Amino acid sequence: MVQIAVTGNMGCGKTLICKMMESEGVPVYYSDVHAKQLMNQNQSLMESIKERFGKESYHDGMLNRKWIASIVFDDAIALNDLNNLVHPVVQKNYLNWLSQQTKDIVAYESAILIEHGNQGNFDVVILVQCPEKIRLERIQKRDGLTLNEVQARTRFQWQEEEKIKYADYLIENIALEEAKQQFNSAISSIRKQLQKD
Repeated sequence: MVQIAVTGNMGCGKTLICKMMESEGVPVYYSDVHAKQLMNQNQSLMESIKERFGKESYHDGMLNRKWIASIVFDDAIALNDLNNLVHPVVQKNYLNWLSQQTKDIVAYESAILIEHGNQGNFDVVILVQCPEKIRLERIQKRDGLTLNEVQARTRFQWQEEEKIKYADYLIENIALEEAKQQFNSAISSIRKQLQKD
């Protein structure tokens, strides 16, 4: 089984590329979606978050996302602490998901894969790229945030230039048709390699 990691900075369009994967029959594990679920369902993780950030972290049993965001996106240490609590739980959840998959190719989507040094756990790394200006506009539109809020959320992510050296394939996601062509080329190359092995 080939494990593909799909990564790229916020707003680059990883989800779009993952939807293309799914239309090719490749199951995708969306780490961010699972992280949000686990922060509301995994009791020991919830307790760890309350212990580190205080009882205000949860409101009516649900993660107080706005409150947490106001802390972690202003403080690199707090963000790192949160990631260090959430990441191992997501990793365990992914391995459990992986054990149930039957396809010869699976994908794992994560914005901060390389920042965490997690790329070595995957056979192939696809980096989705997009100019910063377009990414910031996309996030503002999608999440209803101000430019300052978006910049606060993205400032701890590495620059794309730093990530390129860890990638096996690059997909430039500006125009849909071009992104699709680059995706098709990457997936057929991965499939050919699979047949050789």
